[in-house]
Amino acid sequence: MPRHSFGAHPRPARSAALVLALFLAAGCAAPPEREPWTPGPVFILGFDGLAPDLVDRFEGEGLLPNFSELRREGAVGRIRSTLPMISPPAWTSVVTGTSPGDHGVWGFWRPDGSGSLGAYVDATHRLAPAIWEDLTAAGRRVGVVNVPVSCPPDSVNGFMVAGFPYPQGAPLTWPPDLESRIVEDGYLRDAFGGPPAPGQEEAWLDRAWKIARARRRIGLGLLLDREPEFSFIVFTTPDRIQHHLWKFHDPKHPRYRPPASERLKSAVRDAYVWCDDVLGEVMAKLPDETTLLVLSDHGFGPAYLGISKERLLAQIADPGGAASSRNLFGGDFYLERDDDESRDRFAAALAAVTDESGASLVRAVHDTRAQKSRGWGAGLGPEIVAEEAEGYLFVPGEEGDSLVTSLSPTAFSGYHRRAGYFAARGSPIEPGAVRDCDLRDVPAIAMHILGEAIPRRYLHNLPRGLFPLEYFLKRPMSFAGEPRDGLRKPGEAAPRVDPAIEAQLRAIGYVQ
Repeated sequence: MPRHSFGAHPRPARSAALVLALFLAAGCAAPPEREPWTPGPVFILGFDGLAPDLVDRFEGEGLLPNFSELRREGAVGRIRSTLPMISPPAWTSVVTGTSPGDHGVWGFWRPDGSGSLGAYVDATHRLAPAIWEDLTAAGRRVGVVNVPVSCPPDSVNGFMVAGFPYPQGAPLTWPPDLESRIVEDGYLRDAFGGPPAPGQEEAWLDRAWKIARARRRIGLGLLLDREPEFSFIVFTTPDRIQHHLWKFHDPKHPRYRPPASERLKSAVRDAYVWCDDVLGEVMAKLPDETTLLVLSDHGFGPAYLGISKERLLAQIADPGGAASSRNLFGGDFYLERDDDESRDRFAAALAAVTDESGASLVRAVHDTRAQKSRGWGAGLGPEIVAEEAEGYLFVPGEEGDSLVTSLSPTAFSGYHRRAGYFAARGSPIEPGAVRDCDLRDVPAIAMHILGEAIPRRYLHNLPRGLFPLEYFLKRPMSFAGEPRDGLRKPGEAAPRVDPAIEAQLRAIGYVQ
């Protein structure tokens, strides 16, 4: 898509006299509610790693009044993450409406064909257009803030503040002059300086909160002030805190320390309370005609013990051809032979892995080639993805390790779960429980509510319980284009090592 030269659109000023005149002209009546079949603006509020189980728990404890209000007035449920269930493919699926097999983003690295990690991933590796590109082409105004894997930013009709990771020398914003303004105002990138060493956790937490509060004040402030037709912001704070400070939240964790400060023990809870406060601000300030979508890219849970991937591969004894794993953590496996028999054999061997007591170490095993896709990204990803049993985390390890290992003091103490959080409120949403919802559904939902035709490249399902039964009789969904329109084949790989991205990944614990 050609790059556009549209600037940002500030929110028009409203004088008190004009507002009073309009109010009197309407006979002092309250403004009519938006009819459910009338298109309207969409605001997507993302919380990276927000776990539905913890939302339920903290709601039950009375700590999340705004999430409770959202449950009463909106549609709430769980949303399926991608495989692997890691932020780069997950958020890229949210913004493109496609699977990793189409958009080509499977993790923080992109294989280069040599068996090594390959290039670090950034937005230039995305093989499918983002929804904000589709909306820009349709002439709609958009505002995007801190969506992961969106740097370098696209030239949109509106404004964009790109999200982590940040390639060396890449601009942060579109239009370019927005960067100096928000940085001077205190906007901070996701840069933490490294995983917290024992005894340094509170200083690390101070940095995390400084980043979060600046993003809320400046990034969220831009969206609420300028009121684009489509808004999308992601807060990464809950993901970062749960990765590194879960051990203080969970008394069952092997590294739980009773003498730790109450601030560290409550850090996970406080992150959810802060997200609730952000949600409350958004619900209070959004115009009545705006539909709000709230979601996370995956859930979270404890990481008590490690499963050594090197020892595991040696133990399986190569049943499906030589295998490797590219992500530092998690169960992604790349097979030397990509055929049905090899994948079946490897998957069966993984599913049968147990600890010394005979308890299973693997919750589920997935063949990624079974995922529906129409593009050219499937060959860039792992053939097999395994979900660990509760409390375990796949780690690199060494062949001489025990299969089950303790985690290092700076390793993640919490890690991803596949079920994320989803909620929606406003016309035409039907309050109640949402079922069968997937990250890929989000762009189609947003496009339809906005009144735009849904590109046929979007792989979407209609979540049950989200709309009234009679809604589509009044306003049927419309579609445009062909399934492969806009999808690209992989091009040349980015430079093998991007020092800036490597430093960022090392800072949050994805590189050791």
